[in-house]
Amino acid sequence: MKRSVIIYQSDGTERHFTEGDTPLIIGSGTEAHIRLSGVAPEVAYIGNAEGHLFLQPVEGSDPVLFHNNRYLTGSVWLKSGDEFRSSRTGVRYEMKGDCLIFTVAVVESGVSEKELRPPAGPPPLGEKNYEDRHLPVQLETSTGGSKARRLALSLVGSAFLLILLAVIFVVLASPLVMQISPEPDAVTISGFPPCLKIGARRLCLPGTYSVTVEKEGYLPFDETLTVTRSADNVFPVVLEKLPGILNLSVVPDGGVSVYSGDRLVGTTPPARMEIVPGHHRLRITREKYQTFSTEIDIAGEGKIQQIDVSLQPDWGTISFSSVPSGATVLIDGKEHGQTPLSLELLSGDHQVVMTREFFSRSLLDIKVMAGRSETHLVTLQSLPGHLQIISSPVKGAVSIDKKYQGMTPLTVTLSSVDKHEIVLSAPGYKSVSETLVLKPGEEQKLDLSLEQERGTVYLTTNPADARVIIDGTRYSATGKLRLSTQSHRIEVSSPGYIPESRTILPRIGFSQQISIDLRPEGSSGTGSRSGDKRRINFIKTSAGQKLRYVQPAPFTMGASRREAGRRANEGERIVIMKKSYYLAEKPVTNRQYREFDRTHTAGGVSGHTLDGDLQPVVKISWEDAVRYLNWLSLKDNLQPFYIRKGKSFIPASPLTNGYRLPTEAEWSFSARMGGAGKIRRYPWDGGFPPRAVSGNYGDEAARAFLPRIINGYRDNFPVTSPVGSFPANQGGFFDMGGNVGEWCHDYYSANSGSSLRSRPDPLGPSSGTHRVIRGSSWRDATITELRLSYRAYHREARDNVGFRVA
Repeated sequence: MKRSVIIYQSDGTERHFTEGDTPLIIGSGTEAHIRLSGVAPEVAYIGNAEGHLFLQPVEGSDPVLFHNNRYLTGSVWLKSGDEFRSSRTGVRYEMKGDCLIFTVAVVESGVSEKELRPPAGPPPLGEKNYEDRHLPVQLETSTGGSKARRLALSLVGSAFLLILLAVIFVVLASPLVMQISPEPDAVTISGFPPCLKIGARRLCLPGTYSVTVEKEGYLPFDETLTVTRSADNVFPVVLEKLPGILNLSVVPDGGVSVYSGDRLVGTTPPARMEIVPGHHRLRITREKYQTFSTEIDIAGEGKIQQIDVSLQPDWGTISFSSVPSGATVLIDGKEHGQTPLSLELLSGDHQVVMTREFFSRSLLDIKVMAGRSETHLVTLQSLPGHLQIISSPVKGAVSIDKKYQGMTPLTVTLSSVDKHEIVLSAPGYKSVSETLVLKPGEEQKLDLSLEQERGTVYLTTNPADARVIIDGTRYSATGKLRLSTQSHRIEVSSPGYIPESRTILPRIGFSQQISIDLRPEGSSGTGSRSGDKRRINFIKTSAGQKLRYVQPAPFTMGASRREAGRRANEGERIVIMKKSYYLAEKPVTNRQYREFDRTHTAGGVSGHTLDGDLQPVVKISWEDAVRYLNWLSLKDNLQPFYIRKGKSFIPASPLTNGYRLPTEAEWSFSARMGGAGKIRRYPWDGGFPPRAVSGNYGDEAARAFLPRIINGYRDNFPVTSPVGSFPANQGGFFDMGGNVGEWCHDYYSANSGSSLRSRPDPLGPSSGTHRVIRGSSWRDATITELRLSYRAYHREARDNVGFRVA
């Protein structure tokens, strides 16, 4: 059964509830169960937890409540006899049986001292009390003496009884000592029979007593203790100080939180808050302001202590603008408006995103400093367009803005608004170009047709009636042939003669004379005359590079273990070379490379330029070199040798006749062949160091900025020199040692011997991370680096690495 709750209001009315109606609201509002005057609509609640009532204040209520004369700062359990009050109204709680009674009374008096005036003059003397004047008169009788004796006997008996009781009390009582710190103002011990105080001790009969200790500025001590027959009834009491009152004066005020360590002390309003005595490290915080920290010793005892604080702003004023304007600005994922925009941002790191239709998202990471103003201008980039290119015939090579992109069909992403030149080419066909501008986000399809291109070839055979087959088709043995400007395979045969085949490349604009003399069966040797006819010693690219014909042979690659300066990656092995190849006499120059990429620049070193037209191109990666070679192939109507795969390139399959980088084996053979089977160790004759100027190495001209030089050697070029500035080697190739190291086709392997032995004319490992670099450069000066067998590797552009065409 639920207990009854009875509330006696100060105006004489009664209100009835049950425990089931908790929590009860205390305040001045119409919804309040216990109504107090002079307070907020809701100042506290009475709750019920497992049959026990407790009192809990509303956070931040003002004025505050007192519970048993202590500030109410948190939930407290209610006991029968407890009192709680505001400044004007008090409530007493009593529990009687199954009734929970709350009595409300006004604390202040209705009559002031000014209204109480005693009569003028002193009170009258000798006048009897009103009671005396109205007492009945006692008349003496004859029995008066007898009554007096009885009265005397009664008094003597009472005195004896009191003495007897006192003796019994002293015999049965136990001493009680209260050790109270600090010295109290008042100590009250309630119980029956009452205790007798003798000096600092009290004599109490064994039993239970209520003890109340009071001292100004301290919380009242109100407990129950038990006195036993033992002589050791010592009860220590340590009084606890009342909380101190902290009064805050904060600019700006309101919305301020005060922490002691990590514990929330209070918030404003109100500006006054209780805080326990002792040393405190206070943090005063307010949204958008810097945290203020201070230390204070709280005296307690209800004393008021003042803190004056002026909080500093924790924001900066940030302005955003964009080209074009009208971009939506999102800061830390939240939209704030459109450019131009100025706003206050809290200090710290922020991520800013600007978006606008038809433009790519722009991302900014900014750091805002409190009290500072900043302006950020962003130029938005138009959304790219997408172009699909198809061609007839298919597999045409696409170059956009002079950069090779791949083979048709092809889809590319291009910047919008800008003008783009698309060039489509294929071996044997006339190149076609288109210029277009894509709108932001536009998807366009481009269909291009190529016109076949033909060159003139005059073919004669010996014998004249020999059978001629070109690309599988039978042709007349002699005469003028109109063939497409792409590679063709010519096969010539005749009974009694040794058949011969050859690859030819017709060119537009000029004719070629080809004469094929078959050797009779059973003849031996090729003869110098026929050998000269069967090959073209030089070819020239449209960019001006002169490529020299090389007929290789098996040779020894690497260095012996006894060779001075040898490194572990130079293992000696036999490499089989069968296929002839063409190799440029000189490295590619800056002028030749800038025909492909007019924006390229290599800068300089210590005030010496690397950008001269005739200096070798440097600061280009392996992929940059390959892109140039594919561009040059397309320009000369050759099928590009490389095709894109991911972020890099691989050889086309089957291999084409396009320009490429030399393999490591080809580079080594061209650099080291010395005639009559001799393999050269250095780019010069003799040992180390060179006795005569033979190439561009680390010399005295670069002493100021190179860590190592060849002492006493002077080639007079501190950095790169114009290509071909020094004598060619025995094969007719320039700068195979010195000037720049050169990219090779191969992936690098620390021990490439196994891959180079695996098959003739090796292309190196099939995969890897770095590419081979062969040849010394203007930075090199040691015996290790200047040997022709020295192998280096890298994967990024360097200022002493270039390339040549193969």
